[in-house]
Amino acid sequence: MLFCKEYEIKYYEQNVKGYLKESALFNFLQDIATLSAESLGFGPSFVFSKNYAWVVLKYHIEIYSEIRNFSSIEIRTESRGTTKLFAFRDFELYSPNKELVGKVVSAWALIDMSSRKMLPMQKVLDFVQHFEKRENDLEYSVIEPVLTSEYQKDFEIRFDDIDVNHHANNSNYIVWALETLPDEFRMMYNPKVIDIKYSKEIGTGGEITAKAQKFSSGSTVKTLHLIKNKKTNEELASINIIWK
Repeated sequence: MLFCKEYEIKYYEQNVKGYLKESALFNFLQDIATLSAESLGFGPSFVFSKNYAWVVLKYHIEIYSEIRNFSSIEIRTESRGTTKLFAFRDFELYSPNKELVGKVVSAWALIDMSSRKMLPMQKVLDFVQHFEKRENDLEYSVIEPVLTSEYQKDFEIRFDDIDVNHHANNSNYIVWALETLPDEFRMMYNPKVIDIKYSKEIGTGGEITAKAQKFSSGSTVKTLHLIKNKKTNEELASINIIWK
């Protein structure tokens, strides 16, 4: 069942070029996923009552047209069901003129907040349909590792980076990744495809190191990103971006 919502795009949700900020898109995706889940019986009312929490594991985002100088964006989402440990959700992005400008696929896990362990999805959510693949499904890309730290920045986790799940919100990771790149590169290119995989959480008082590597192959410009816990050296997230 599709769940739809139109989001007004505020001026502070656009970058200097008038494009929708990637972090704002991530926040929209998280918001509509929460609203859809609530309408289907496995949203905040359900998980908070049991001390559970939803965490996103990965996104594959494809942008087809410029999301630039939009007054609003309509997002449509559909719960695709569950496997043994994972839940899947699709999104479509539409311009104010109802033009399809992007698609997103995502994978999620349900964790026990006390033990911080993943829960068996099909036992906890036995009322949700099983995931079935479709011919037109987007494919997750294999995320390539960062081999050379061409760009690097460190960031401290701020109190306001933390959400109700007591760790840095997922939208922060794309900000940290993109902040490593030079301004002149960002002015010249815009993300076309984003693949992000979240590996581990980080809480208040932490510090992260963001590393990036850039390369070109023919007409393809790509950046590889790695977010690590600066104190423990654990990998927190890895991101690949194809630019246009």
